[in-house]
Amino acid sequence: MDKWSRLNEELARILQSLKEDPTNIELANRYWATLAEGDYRSGAYVIEAYREAALASNAGAAAFARAYRELCWRSGEGPRRFFFDDRLVQALQAYLPQLAGEDYSNVEWVLQSLADGYFEVDGYTD
Repeated sequence: MDKWSRLNEELARILQSLKEDPTNIELANRYWATLAEGDYRSGAYVIEAYREAALASNAGAAAFARAYRELCWRSGEGPRRFFFDDRLVQALQAYLPQLAGEDYSNVEWVLQSLADGYFEVDGYTD
């Protein structure tokens, strides 16, 4: 089996586990790290991996924002409103005061990026 086939099978296994336990941050982190092996990362994958965890806890919100920040550092792609529904934005806003340090800064950056529309591009706005 070649590298890409193995990688795709591993991603499918992890994604299935993540669908069964969508708030599991460890699984989301594993999915995100495995995506990086193939350089498949995008904002859509951040949402897929971390959305439910971000809705469920401040640790999930921190992990979500950390992944988005990493994506932006590596690719220049930041948070785009197209991927965020009101429920997710409200959860991030609610968890922000519960965070400190880098976790606070990352969630604040996601929210500010959305408010400013800094990363919006044609075809990906709501």
